Order: sequence, then structure tokens, then C-alpha cells
Amino acid sequence: MNISVVIPSLGGNLCNTLDSINSSSVYPDEIIICLPNDSHSVKNSDRYKNVTVIYAERYGQVYQRIVGFHQAKGDYIFQADDDILLDNQCLEKLVSSLKGLPRVSTVSPCLFNINGEPFYKNSKTTLLATYYYLVNGRHGYKPGGVTLAGTNIGVNPDDVTSNLVKVEWQPGGCVLHRRENLVLEDFYPYKGKAYCEDLIHSFLLRQAGVGLFVNTHAKCTAFLNPRPSLLNELVPDFKIRLYFVNMASLSRVRMLIHYMIYIIRSIVITFVSKK
Repeated sequence: MNISVVIPSLGGNLCNTLDSINSSSVYPDEIIICLPNDSHSVKNSDRYKNVTVIYAERYGQVYQRIVGFHQAKGDYIFQADDDILLDNQCLEKLVSSLKGLPRVSTVSPCLFNINGEPFYKNSKTTLLATYYYLVNGRHGYKPGGVTLAGTNIGVNPDDVTSNLVKVEWQPGGCVLHRRENLVLEDFYPYKGKAYCEDLIHSFLLRQAGVGLFVNTHAKCTAFLNPRPSLLNELVPDFKIRLYFVNMASLSRVRMLIHYMIYIIRSIVITFVSKK
């Protein structure tokens, strides 16, 4: 059994992430860090015997990851972001899960904040339940689901009864694949920050017949990204989500409802914080 880890990155200090991966109970055979070009570098990369730095000669998280996929030699390939922290047994549990699943499957860990709390909140409040009804109709809140508005719902371990949950999307920062199930073509249509790339990637995997799963006993620490800025990020976020909604034949009306709620909420939060 050979395990490759592929990390697209802009470089810098990745030691915390690399240390957590190499401290795993299952030691990866190789870690491939794919940078855009040789003007970027990884601090202290030479201290890790299993780390290889390669160059994509182009910027783009999705493209860099795919270049890394082409270089990877492992039977199992773990795609990772450069800021995640793996629990000691995370990789071992993911491999064990994948071995027990059909060959056309992928598996992700459950995400937690740095304080140890689940990354995704559950939907036990009336307000959130109403929101999910508006963006997802009668399906409402569905752990691991993709709403009719083209937004994603994460898996909170308190909301599910099984440790292995079949889902409709997986976070791009931590997915374990079998080599034969990789998407090896650059699927992201725009330059710049890769908004919604995990939703598009998950959709393409499912279209190819690949089952997506989350193992809630496999733990990974991730860091909360700030919500898209109304001034600088809302337009590109909207543009790529509309592309995804059209691709997946979802509801543009419900997507617009999501953005209306998002904008109103952001304005209210800004107003309250200034008081």
C-alpha cells in the first residue's frame, strides 16, 4: 500500500501541516507540494525526507493540485490544503474506510476548529431551519448535502448516527482517493481564487459514479475562512456559484434567495458591530 499526499500551495511555512501528516500512524510514502513557479518556495522543505516540491508553471489551486496528481505514485492519494492539521490516526482511519468501501469511492475526515469544536454547526434553531427551507425546499437541512441554491452543508458528528456518512460534497482540503478515481483535467473555468471548487469537484466525481463519504471518527483541524467580502469577493463568488448551479441543474431562484439573505445578514452584522 502506497500513499501519496498532494498539496497545492503558494509556499511559505508549511511545517505545522507537514509535521501533522508525518506524525500520522500511517506514514505517507511521498508528499508532493505543487507551487506555481520557482519564485515560490517552502520553508525547511529539505528537512522532510518524503517531501518533493514541484512547479505547475501556472497559478491556480485546482490546476496545481492536478499537476501534483499526475506526479503522484501512490495507490491512495490524499489531497490536502497547506494549512490543515491531521489527527494522529486520521489517515489510518481514512485508508481503513476506503478499503471497506466499493472501489469507486472517496472518503474525507470530519472537520474541527482549532478549539476542538465541530467545524460545521448543526441546524437546531428555528431561524436556521427556516433558512434551509428557503434554499433547499422540503429537503431542508441535510448533513453533507448540496442545497438547491448551490450551497453546501457540512457534517456535524452530532447530527448523524453512523461514523461513515454518504455525502454529496467533500471539502477540497482533505479527501482520500484511489488513484483510478482521480479527476485529472483542469475543471475550474476562471482565474483567481477557486471559489466553490470543492462543489464542482464533488459533482464531477459523482457524475463519474464515485461515491463520496465522510468518516466522523477521522479528525482533521481546519481554520475558518472569513465570509466573502461584500465589496471584493461577492461578485466572483456569485459568478462561480451560478456556473455550478447551471452545471448541476439546481435552482437559480433559490441561489438568489441565499445571496439576498447573505447580503442582509452582512449589513446587519456590520451595523451592529459599529454601535
